[in-house]
Amino acid sequence: MKRVLFLCLTLAVFACARPSLQFATERIEAGKRLGLQLIFPLQELPENRGEIAFIPQNGFTLIGIDSTDQIIRPGFDDMFESFFGGGGNRAGYKARIYTFNLKAPKKTGRYNAGQITMVINEQKRVIANEIYATIQRSYDEDALDVTLKPSKTTIYEGEQISVTLGFHTYENFEGNLQATDMNTGDDFIVHRNDMSNMKFEPVENAVREMQASTKFAWLSPTKSGNLQVPPFKFKYTKRGEPKVVEEKKQMGSMSFSSRSVRQESVEAEASTQPIALNVKPLPTEGKPENFSGMVGNYSFKAEFDRTELKVGEAMTLSINIKGDGLPGSISDPQLPDFSDFRSVPPENNISKKITGNKVVTTKSIRVFLYPKKKGEFTIPEIKYTWFNPSKKKYETAVAGPWNIVVEKGDNNAETVFQSPVAATGPAAVKKQEIESLGNDIRFIHNMDGATDKPAPYKALWYWILLLATIPFYFIVTFAVFRKRKNSNNAALVRKGKANKQLKARFASANAALSKGDAKALYAALENGLVDYLSDLTNAEFKGMTRLQMKQELENRGVAPETITAINCWLEKCAFARFAPVNPTAEEQKQMLKDVESLCENLGDLK
Repeated sequence: MKRVLFLCLTLAVFACARPSLQFATERIEAGKRLGLQLIFPLQELPENRGEIAFIPQNGFTLIGIDSTDQIIRPGFDDMFESFFGGGGNRAGYKARIYTFNLKAPKKTGRYNAGQITMVINEQKRVIANEIYATIQRSYDEDALDVTLKPSKTTIYEGEQISVTLGFHTYENFEGNLQATDMNTGDDFIVHRNDMSNMKFEPVENAVREMQASTKFAWLSPTKSGNLQVPPFKFKYTKRGEPKVVEEKKQMGSMSFSSRSVRQESVEAEASTQPIALNVKPLPTEGKPENFSGMVGNYSFKAEFDRTELKVGEAMTLSINIKGDGLPGSISDPQLPDFSDFRSVPPENNISKKITGNKVVTTKSIRVFLYPKKKGEFTIPEIKYTWFNPSKKKYETAVAGPWNIVVEKGDNNAETVFQSPVAATGPAAVKKQEIESLGNDIRFIHNMDGATDKPAPYKALWYWILLLATIPFYFIVTFAVFRKRKNSNNAALVRKGKANKQLKARFASANAALSKGDAKALYAALENGLVDYLSDLTNAEFKGMTRLQMKQELENRGVAPETITAINCWLEKCAFARFAPVNPTAEEQKQMLKDVESLCENLGDLK
């Protein structure tokens, strides 16, 4: 029975003995060598044959051609060996194997490697055409590419540029993407974009590759020279090199062997290339004296709500400045002399919004003026100057002048103090009436039964109480004076409310944590820490660079380790807000506790 089965298998092998193609490796990796084998049965080889050639295409490179004669046996040799007891003749046929040693292109995807030709009867004939191969990324290479591209590399000091962050994942990428360093340095004013909506999409003509990109931030350099944005660093998980594991099992008189390929996950790191920027100083030629310091495309508008009013009434000067320079920062214009008017501290409101490819900052100023007296007054024009980098020149916008007419008011202070005040009490009593009243005067008589008591001022307790009121008066006076003085001290009032404001901010952070909103949590922590520093010191830390913030805290005598901790937590909050992945719930809770502990240690900051 065994001999009959062996004969049938031998006849089947010879019947299927045809030229065939196969790759020597199961996996073809980009940029690596590979072998393409043409298996030609000897009985099928043409007699009048000549040179055989391989014509590569699509980036494949031919390194060399080898040939050898072998006996080709079916892929179930082990079955034959175990079934027939081994050592016997196995079915097979003689063939010539042409091995084309190639080098794969560095790009991944499915490509036509080329064609094989052979000279037969002095004519070149195509033996194999359109030999497709799937190129995969090598496991020892990175599974993630990260890029950071600026919109411009040569800019002016204070000019705004955008940087685009891009990700490209390959088939051996497994996930767990986390940002470990996304610091832009100390030489820039930065507005970061929220990347929570960034989506990965398949790469065209690439197997299991994804890509995503978004504008990460908008930067404005604070000084000129050769500046650099340091590399952004990330960590992730990828599949490691495959490992072949062989196992042999014995079942009675039969033995089986199996081979499996195992791959383990490994941690890897990826980083962007540093960005080199050439920052030019602003030109001195044509620079006006009242230059605002703003660089970009700006608009300026100033107007009064009225130009005719009365003494005691107020008029409002509204100023609106809008531009795409420093994100979140606009300098004030130089205001004219308002000595003929009484004014109160102006109201300022700054907002920023992403419009097109720029961060546009808007500043609104309202100045309230009360005329001191009647008359006609002229308020000079207000100028605002900025440098336009696209036009490479300074531009100036002018508003005014304004003619103000002030009339006498209904409750004019001059009239009130110069006119005599009319008597408002009862009419004066005439002499005759006094005489008439004198006839009706009743004499005062002593009351019967009245006890003779000593006067209160003759008692000791009277003088004790009287003297005790003197220090009490001074204590109350000092307390009232101190309260009025403190209420006029905006810095002290702001510091007094710092802890109350901090509790409200942490309440918002806890609410975001309970909802699972990581972006809102880290935004509340970052803004809360910056606002708390501002409340304690009465210095606006918003809009400062990390270097400016460090210098400000050092000037106030803050310990270096505390400054390092503040900067570290601000960076961590920024990473968590703008990285394309969310930290775990435990990491969020721990960061909330750490920031609360840090703020408790800042209570004595001056």
